[in-house]
Amino acid sequence: MVLSLPDETLSGEDPEHPQWSARPGELPRSAAVLARMRSENFPVASRVLPGGVRRHLHALYGYFRLVDYAGDEAPGNRDALLDFLEHDLERAYQGTARIPIMQALTPTVTECGIPMSTLVKLIEANRWDQHVKRYDDFAGLLDYCALSANPVGESVLHVFGRPEEGLIALSDRICTALQILENLQDIAEDRRAGRVYLPTEDLERYGCDEQDLTAPRALTALRGLVRFEVDRARRMLRDGSVLVGALSGTARVAVAGYVAGGLATVAAFRAAGHDPLAAQVSPSKARTFAEWARLHSMGGTR
Repeated sequence: MVLSLPDETLSGEDPEHPQWSARPGELPRSAAVLARMRSENFPVASRVLPGGVRRHLHALYGYFRLVDYAGDEAPGNRDALLDFLEHDLERAYQGTARIPIMQALTPTVTECGIPMSTLVKLIEANRWDQHVKRYDDFAGLLDYCALSANPVGESVLHVFGRPEEGLIALSDRICTALQILENLQDIAEDRRAGRVYLPTEDLERYGCDEQDLTAPRALTALRGLVRFEVDRARRMLRDGSVLVGALSGTARVAVAGYVAGGLATVAAFRAAGHDPLAAQVSPSKARTFAEWARLHSMGGTR
């Protein structure tokens, strides 16, 4: 996959939000934001997709990564920065955005009819990350995923002209599963940042302490917990993969790719003994392609 977006610096002065005034160097360059897509569970730039679709998916991905940067990595007052991004998102819908990545979003939201209420959820998820550090139970984590992950799939369905209620519900299953898997891949990194996305009730059920999440290797209890959560995600992927069979053409190609990435990640956890601490758990390209070919030919899993 090759990206060729310009490497302009994000910048913009916002007189309505003086607590955050973006200056060169304070936000990442477009290429730096987008370069991370190679390691994500949301592949968006397959060369088999038409140029117009790739352009829209690139624009969305740039927005997703920018918002994640604001909530996870940006120095200073992240709440103020997220407010600034929400205001520039409003301007993107009016065609007056100041940040280049937001400017690139304007044709996409206009041509694909993506509601602002969908995209603003990702900003709200990152606001949660500033103040909500633990989730008592799985239901609470699902509420978070409804903001942090599900809008991604809904936006993709808009790009392909299929934002139907039933299909969005299937997409939500897929996206939530992918979010859970990503959280499991990053449990040590998240714990060092002060966040734990494993539900507290599950940690207690398996007899795990939070300090176990940053050990050199996962203890037996933690591996059991990770396996439990991976199996949860696998079932959600299986249920949501019905979406593949409901689509055709390039939409089917792309969505099969998202599900395949998740299933390959499940396989990678199994191969690693469900220990994401001893080494980075990453899906192999070969397994991802094999899962994609199977899904595309069968139209999902049952």
